[in-house]
Amino acid sequence: MLRPMGFDLDRIGGPRALDALVDEVLAAGDEALRLYRAGAANRTKQKPDRSPVTEADEAVERRLRAFLAERYPEHGFLGEETGGAGADAALRWVVDPIDGTRAFIRGIPTWSILVGLEHEGEPVVGVAYLPAGHDLFVAVRGHGAWDNGRPITALSRVAAVEEAVVTHGALSQFTDLGLGYLLPRLGKGTYTQRGFADFDGYRQLLRGRVDAMVDPGVAPWDICPAAVLVREAGGRLTSLDGHDTIHGGGSVASNGAVHDGLLALLQAPEA
Repeated sequence: MLRPMGFDLDRIGGPRALDALVDEVLAAGDEALRLYRAGAANRTKQKPDRSPVTEADEAVERRLRAFLAERYPEHGFLGEETGGAGADAALRWVVDPIDGTRAFIRGIPTWSILVGLEHEGEPVVGVAYLPAGHDLFVAVRGHGAWDNGRPITALSRVAAVEEAVVTHGALSQFTDLGLGYLLPRLGKGTYTQRGFADFDGYRQLLRGRVDAMVDPGVAPWDICPAAVLVREAGGRLTSLDGHDTIHGGGSVASNGAVHDGLLALLQAPEA
């Protein structure tokens, strides 16, 4: 697979502008933590699709959307809570204010704040911050990926899918989409499986603790930063049918070496 050309950071104001974005994401994480400690989890509401939303989701997205609109009024925006604007813009920011709201409301410290940037539909910048663990991941296409300021230079080296440790999102992501048959297939076809949902699964992949993440039923805001991070770290992230897109409704991410074998396992005809 050819490596795409690097993204010109001058398109967003250069490295200092990236630093300012990261600082704003960190500040938004502090705000989310304050809201949690003030009881935001006890005031959870339910959206029409029955997914939960808290005042932290809403406050963080308002904050980030305002920050981005002030600095980049010509750019598009897509957020989980407030929707989109400027869909035809060449550059579009993609925001998930609280990725893992279910974890947030139960006090599980794996929720994150995700901000990505697309250039003509391709992810080029990714920032993921897990406030409860103070873990920050940043990547720019063609410029590398960093875990708490340290370059991510190598993922796991497992090459055989039958030896792979695979993580996945919620089981309902499979069953709600009629993909429940993939669960026993993964159980039999890979070495072991662990449920690390939301961005936490990609965090485990980026740190070499797992070899792949299978994540059906996701939206672009769930995986835009992960796509840049995984690819810049030397891995692959595709849709479930193997296309290099974050708009396919699902994601398979891996160290690269097990990717084709895992896709073949997932795509084999249902018995």
